[in-house]
Amino acid sequence: MDAVDHGARKHALLSASSASRWLACTPSARLEDKFMQSNKEKPNVFADEGTLAHEIADLALKAFKGDISPKVYEKELIKLKKHPLYYPEMVFEVQDYVDLVIETYLVAKKEDPAALLFIEERLDFSHLVEQGFGTGDACIISNGVLEVIDLKFGKGVKVDADNNPQLMLYGAGALAAYDFLYDINTVRLTIVQPRLDHVSTWDISVQDLEAWGQKVVRPQAVKAYKGEGVQKAGEHCKFCKVKAMCATLASVNVKLAQHEFKDPHYLTDQQIVDVFKQIPMLVDWANAVGDYLLQQALQGKKVQGYKVVEGRSNRRWVDETTVSNSLFVAGYKEDDYVVKKLAGIPAIEKLLGKKEFTETLGKLVDLPPGKPTLVPDTDKRPAIGGVEQAIKDFTD
Repeated sequence: MDAVDHGARKHALLSASSASRWLACTPSARLEDKFMQSNKEKPNVFADEGTLAHEIADLALKAFKGDISPKVYEKELIKLKKHPLYYPEMVFEVQDYVDLVIETYLVAKKEDPAALLFIEERLDFSHLVEQGFGTGDACIISNGVLEVIDLKFGKGVKVDADNNPQLMLYGAGALAAYDFLYDINTVRLTIVQPRLDHVSTWDISVQDLEAWGQKVVRPQAVKAYKGEGVQKAGEHCKFCKVKAMCATLASVNVKLAQHEFKDPHYLTDQQIVDVFKQIPMLVDWANAVGDYLLQQALQGKKVQGYKVVEGRSNRRWVDETTVSNSLFVAGYKEDDYVVKKLAGIPAIEKLLGKKEFTETLGKLVDLPPGKPTLVPDTDKRPAIGGVEQAIKDFTD
């Protein structure tokens, strides 16, 4: 398989990254494709930042494998650091993923000298999905285990590997590429989110993965590729590009306002829970509708009853160095206009490394209890005590 050029990455119609969506709502892929063809897509800073992080990780792992020399590594890294989205901590954050891949590979190599490491390769799962392919950040094969390790640089939502459709499709693609060469019985899927200090690993047998591909993926993929099936609303709508115009999602959310309340003055406890459950999807949908109308207005389309105005802005220095020099010349002391602040805990931990940080500063770090938050029963975090205890922990 050929190595992937990050800058030229393209997503298939039925991409692995959107699998949770088109598997649940089969018409969504074609609807998104049609929307993107008729609307200019806004630049996605988060996606671009993630691509940059992957390029840095790819470079580091290639240097580890000896695919590139230390000199080439330094030269290419300097180029990447000139990217407008680069910031100094990024290299350290990406290094957590790089270290995990290297450690996993070295352990595998110790147990199985024939262990192999593949970096940033195109994974083809078109035997299950029409024109289906994705990118495997890192794949390790040893002792009958094929491990697919995926770097997710975002810090918005923790993502688990358990039954993750994207990783399972990557696993199916890697299995299709390597199974005839190696005796593989287990596929291990690992997600690394360095900025959330989160690593999730899940194993699935080759038989179960293949059964899922044939019984679940293939039938849905056929309908999705044709744009057939019934639209369904749910958590998978969060990143859908057409959610602002989706009649099905609108219908689900509008039902909240049409809820039949027997007592016009008070809601029952169950009714309050029903409303609370839908808040995330309702707010997300409402924001998407507002953003869509704003973009339409900015492109010159008249939005009945609304107009675009300039929002609130804040003053900022045109050139901080010139301001500082001007104040110095005017006779002001530097302490009067320069604010010095200790770097945050994550930055200092990256500077020292986790071991030295713990030994040197561990006793000087306090971790107060987090604010009590109501989450679904399926959340993996342990439940705290009663209300009285929660209030006490939070106020102490």
